[in-house]
Amino acid sequence: MSEITIEMLEPEAIDTLWPALHPMYTAACDAHSIAKMELSADDIYKLGVTGMAAIFVGFVDGTPACTVAIQFNNTNGRKGADLIAMGGAHLMLFRAAYWELILDWLKANGVEFLDAYVPEERVPLYRKKFGFDMSCGFVRRQLH
Repeated sequence: MSEITIEMLEPEAIDTLWPALHPMYTAACDAHSIAKMELSADDIYKLGVTGMAAIFVGFVDGTPACTVAIQFNNTNGRKGADLIAMGGAHLMLFRAAYWELILDWLKANGVEFLDAYVPEERVPLYRKKFGFDMSCGFVRRQLH
């Protein structure tokens, strides 16, 4: 039986695992029609090493298997967070084991809401498996 663990990386620890995390974040960003135009793995790296985003890494037998990046925000005086990228393998296994702990950590840090901007085809997954509610439709019109 494999051992699964999760760790929230300190900013100085990101460099060590970045070779494994970079392809996971690249795939996550590239799979999102909006994110691939404005967010890259390198952007997530910068947010992580500067402490502007929390980087969680799921390990299977000590090897990075999946990752979640969460960026904090302030919206009209309310503390929130955005799930900006999630990728890798065994996400549902880690969701079952650790998602509630991540949510409890966010609540303990005063976060009132967690947003995720996902392609329409992934909305049912986020609603059913991760407990998100539909709050709005995000639309964009390119002006160039």
